[in-house]
Amino acid sequence: MTQKNSKKDRTVLWWVLWITATIVSFFAANAFWTPIIAARYGSIRENSTALVWVAAVFGTWLVILVPLIVVMYQKVDKAYEDARIRRETAAQKFRSLNINRERRLLNPALRQKLRNAPETIQGGHLVNARLKDGREIPNLFIAGGEEILGIYDQENLPFEASEILDIEQVDMTHPPFFTPTKWLRLDGVQP
Repeated sequence: MTQKNSKKDRTVLWWVLWITATIVSFFAANAFWTPIIAARYGSIRENSTALVWVAAVFGTWLVILVPLIVVMYQKVDKAYEDARIRRETAAQKFRSLNINRERRLLNPALRQKLRNAPETIQGGHLVNARLKDGREIPNLFIAGGEEILGIYDQENLPFEASEILDIEQVDMTHPPFFTPTKWLRLDGVQP
């Protein structure tokens, strides 16, 4: 049995146990209070005795239910948190490829240009590159002002860093919409 199926089975078991405990706790309160109230106040079929019985049985039942509700709330909260983490983890997966660092290092002139430019995010710049052969390569992530660490919507690095003639920072006043799965990380780090 897989871990996922096992976890689902445990969740179903918790729900069944919780519902069973809820029902059993009512009957336990009923079995405890009915003979005591009948002996002290008389028949439960009388209005005044029935009110005492209702208050005693349902009051006891609610006191028993509070810890059951707290435990079940914690279980449900954990299940929702686990589901949220699984969704976020699945959404943050990116592709990775190990490209030699020397192929990714910018020339000194481009490094100097980035040193004077504000970072797009801490530790890096999002740039568009113009190559010596005239091609435009959009959305390169340059880490530390010196190496190409990521490229968007590509299967590999279709050029060498030494082929870059110029770079231009991406206009972040209207940032492009990115999905993590289309990013290709070039240093071989796995998601």
